[in-house]
Amino acid sequence: MNMVQWYFPETVDEAVALLGRERTIPHGGGTNLVKSGIASYSGVVDLARVPLNYLKTDRGILEIGANQTFASAAENLSNLYPGCILASALGSAASTPLRNRITMGGSASLFPLWSDLIGPMAVLEGEICTEGKNAGSFDLSTWLANRAVQKGTLITSLLFPDAFDWISAYYREVRVGFDYPAFTVSVLARKKGSRIERVRVALSGGADRVVRLTDLEEALNGADLSKVSSLDLRKMGTVRFGRKPAGSPEFLSEIAAVQVERCVKSALFREEETR
Repeated sequence: MNMVQWYFPETVDEAVALLGRERTIPHGGGTNLVKSGIASYSGVVDLARVPLNYLKTDRGILEIGANQTFASAAENLSNLYPGCILASALGSAASTPLRNRITMGGSASLFPLWSDLIGPMAVLEGEICTEGKNAGSFDLSTWLANRAVQKGTLITSLLFPDAFDWISAYYREVRVGFDYPAFTVSVLARKKGSRIERVRVALSGGADRVVRLTDLEEALNGADLSKVSSLDLRKMGTVRFGRKPAGSPEFLSEIAAVQVERCVKSALFREEETR
C-alpha cells in the first residue's frame, strides 16, 4: 500500500520547497483530489496555513489569493463591485458546498468542468502568478498550452487588470443549477453614448477549452450600436463542439451561438453604463 506523506507549510517558500519533491502535489480545497485520488502520489502539501487567502485591489488591478474559495471571492466581489462578471461566474459555479471548498488556485491549475472560471479569465485577460520552478506570471493561453510550467510550481494568486468598469453578461448552459455547464458565455463591453468602445466575448466548453470570438469582437469594436442589428451575431458566435451528455455537437453549437447573441445584446443594450 502506498504511504502518502502530508505536509503543512506556513510560508510560500516552505510550500514551494516541498512541491519540488518527486510526486508531491498541492492541496487547497481538495475537490480535484476527491475525483482523481491521491494513491499515485507520495506527498500532499496542504496550503491551509500559507497566507494566500485574500482579495485586494491596487491601482485598478484585482488580485485574488490562491486560497480564496469561490464562495468567499463571489461574496467579496458582490459587496465591492456588484455585477462584476467574476462574482456572477463564481457565485453560480457548482453547488454551495463545493463553492465553499473550491479554491481559486486549485481551479486555475486544471480548470475542471465545474470551475466556471475559465471564461471570465479569458475576457478579463487575467494572469496566473506562480512561485517555484517556473516563477512568474502567465496569461491564460500560455498556461493552457504548456502544462509543464505547473510542475514544481505553486500558484499564489490570480491578477485581473482593469476588471471592474465593464458592462458584463454571463451564461452557463446547465440542466440543473449545480450541474457541470455544457458551455459558458462571457461578455464584457464598454460604451460611450451610442458607440461601442470595446467588446470581449469568450465561449468555453467547445472543441477548444475556451475561445475568444475575435471576428465578433472586431466587427463590434468602435461601431455604433445601430450596426448591431445588421450583423449575423449567431454566425460569428458559432464554434465546434464534441459530443456531450447535454446534446450532439450540432445541437450544442446552435444553442451556444444563440446564447452568444443574447449575451452580447444584453450587454450592449443594457441601460446602466458600468458592470
